[in-house]
Amino acid sequence: MSFFTFLEEKITEILFQLFFLALVAFLLIFYGVDMLFVVLLVILFISIQGLFQWCLYRKKRNVSQHIIDLVDGLEETYYIADVLPKPKEFQNEAYYYALKKACKSMNDEIGKITEEKQDYQEYVESFVHEIKIPIGALSLTFDNTKNYTLKKETDKIFQLVEQMLYYARSENTEKDYFVKQLQLDEVIHNVILKFRHSLMERKTIINIHDIENVIYTDEKWLTFILSQIVQNAIKYFDKQENKLTIYSQDNGTNILLVIEDNGCGIKAS
Repeated sequence: MSFFTFLEEKITEILFQLFFLALVAFLLIFYGVDMLFVVLLVILFISIQGLFQWCLYRKKRNVSQHIIDLVDGLEETYYIADVLPKPKEFQNEAYYYALKKACKSMNDEIGKITEEKQDYQEYVESFVHEIKIPIGALSLTFDNTKNYTLKKETDKIFQLVEQMLYYARSENTEKDYFVKQLQLDEVIHNVILKFRHSLMERKTIINIHDIENVIYTDEKWLTFILSQIVQNAIKYFDKQENKLTIYSQDNGTNILLVIEDNGCGIKAS
């Protein structure tokens, strides 16, 4: 807020003071006081009043900037009512009270939503772990009976369930993330084995090379991401001769993994 904007808010007070000053000046002149003395008195009053208003403006601007800095420094700005200094002005106390009530109501609502979300996430995780047991039993049965059609469909169900679990955990990866040393080729081969029946059914030509690298990451999450990529590649194969190429590049400070397929792709438009 500029100084002139600040003065506009106090226009009524300033006009009253100017009216009072003019009245005093008129009375002094009426009673024969020297004109020069009256003019100097008016100039002195206006100067002192201007200086006072400027100091008051600077003080209020510093208070406002302090509040802005408090807000900018908070990660959860809905806690601002708890750190704001309580105002002394009568009108501002009402605004402060309204802000406190609004923030408390909002924080209560956030707490309720967070608790409901946590309960739902725990239910999803519990459901996934429970449903994996019968899915695994079906998959093993179809594998033993060499019924690869049903085996493939069972594997699809397993992948969808796995996907649901990872999406449910995606906002709290720090609780489910364990970085360790891995062989990149082993992780990739395990992913390819998971989709071997689908790849064989599509008569996919697989070209894997230059993946003998040591990497540091979370094995479960890397396997999940690679599984999603390979699953999508299989889904969108549309050629007589489908190809899947996987290789890596060692850039010194990082390992770049490249996965290419010759599926339908995405139109530039």
